[in-house]
Amino acid sequence: NTAEELMLIHLPDNVVKRSASASVSISSDLMGLALQNLDRLVQMPHGCGEQNMVLFTPIVYVLQYLEKTRQLTPAIKERATGFLHNGKYNRSTNVSYVQCYQTQLLYRHRDGSYSVFGQRDGEENTWLTAFVAKSFGHAKKYIYIDDKNIQDALRWLEQSQLPNGCFATKGSLFHSSLKGSVDDEISLGAYVAAALLELGQPLKGKLMQTTFNCLQYAVHNVTNTCTEAVLAYAFALAGDYQTTQELLYKLEEQAIESGGQIHWSPKTSSPASTDFWHSTQSLDIELIAYVLLAYLSKPRLRARDMTTAAGIVVWLTQQQNAYGGFASTHDTVVALQALAKYAARMFSTSGQALVKVKSQRDFGKTFQVTCQKRLLVQHAELTEIPEQFLVQVQGRSCVFAQTVLRYHEPTPQTTVTFSLRVNTELANCSQANMHVLTVRILASYTGSRITSNMVIMEVSLLSGFVLDSGSRMLLERKTIIKKVEVEADVVYIYLDKLSDESQSFILQLEQIIKVKNLKPTVIKIYDYYQPEEQALAVYSAVCS
Repeated sequence: NTAEELMLIHLPDNVVKRSASASVSISSDLMGLALQNLDRLVQMPHGCGEQNMVLFTPIVYVLQYLEKTRQLTPAIKERATGFLHNGKYNRSTNVSYVQCYQTQLLYRHRDGSYSVFGQRDGEENTWLTAFVAKSFGHAKKYIYIDDKNIQDALRWLEQSQLPNGCFATKGSLFHSSLKGSVDDEISLGAYVAAALLELGQPLKGKLMQTTFNCLQYAVHNVTNTCTEAVLAYAFALAGDYQTTQELLYKLEEQAIESGGQIHWSPKTSSPASTDFWHSTQSLDIELIAYVLLAYLSKPRLRARDMTTAAGIVVWLTQQQNAYGGFASTHDTVVALQALAKYAARMFSTSGQALVKVKSQRDFGKTFQVTCQKRLLVQHAELTEIPEQFLVQVQGRSCVFAQTVLRYHEPTPQTTVTFSLRVNTELANCSQANMHVLTVRILASYTGSRITSNMVIMEVSLLSGFVLDSGSRMLLERKTIIKKVEVEADVVYIYLDKLSDESQSFILQLEQIIKVKNLKPTVIKIYDYYQPEEQALAVYSAVCS
């Protein structure tokens, strides 16, 4: 009943002086961290129909877990269902905003389907329609969901079924790494099948029977690891032990095991990275979460399966961000679903432990973990960095310890996945007038794929400057731009995708407040679903 582990916190060579801070959090519930941060699991914009669901779906999984483990109090339920209605919560003013459920209906087409940007898109999206339908189906136990929205989506999916039982690929697939592969149709079919079974569609009904006919025919010819993982989960939900086990055996042969951790990677090669920390691709997380779901959903679970699941969970929890989410949107949704399923299976109403965190110098902190306060997340600032900390646990309990390190570093000068060039021209430089700044941005994708996924361009505004309204209208007329959002000091530009062909963007900024010693700021461009693929550029406003 004693365990200990070393946690090493070290800094990169180019860290900005005095910018680093670190903390440790201790809890006895895998879902505790996510529960405390339901409104900020992913630190990314949420301006489209798929991203909006990351505000919605994980909350349902947390509610299901708490209900299953009898930890759902009236206070927690009120707070969580408030998020389902409102999507976000303003902690400083206690004002709810961003109508999450209602917002999702803005991305609905007249035929009951959904797409990333709603009616603005040229076609519906099969994957997103299945995702929304199953999420609404899970949520209707906790908030009012018009059942017509679910039934219309199901009807559209049924009409989109091909003669062979698979589904027509309408709209962009979630990850472009699967586009054009022979497994494309099968991965989508497996995802839709799993979504329909989660929604409670009868396995012996015509829709499910024809879907699994398609999947069963293709299961032996699949070569893509991601597709194998989603297929394994779908067949596990269907109660097909033999096919599930066959797929899991294939996956086990490709598993990467080290230090009690088990994971998989769909990557054949990785571009050279200048990041100090290893950046796990969101596709890796999604793949591994589906493998975990497949193991936990099997009709018959063996002790060996739970040992494998435990190794997966150890790896998966190490990829969580400081708020309990993961790298991007759908990997957060699937990973939290898998972790909630594992936590429910391993739940115990007894146990307590004493946790000590100490450094080699003077730092020392003791935490008491009890089953009565298992959802409590305890925090402490780590005042000595860089440093090596020893975490000691004594007792009988599940203990989840996470260290968080934050620091600033200079803008990197090299990039391998995007090309980003910025030129500025400052007009009206006389003292009597406010300045007008023209920002010209040239961007292209230079990574290993033919095109990127959806791209976000974040233009941080210089202090005292705002985006000209006419400039915004001109941006929105460009075909490649799907949406422009303006926050207080950032302009978010959603791009359909980028290729190796350079795209030009012009922003007109107006100075409304004069600021002395105006500092440069940053433009960031990144692949929304694989945010480790990014580029940064600095711009400023200097009169000649």
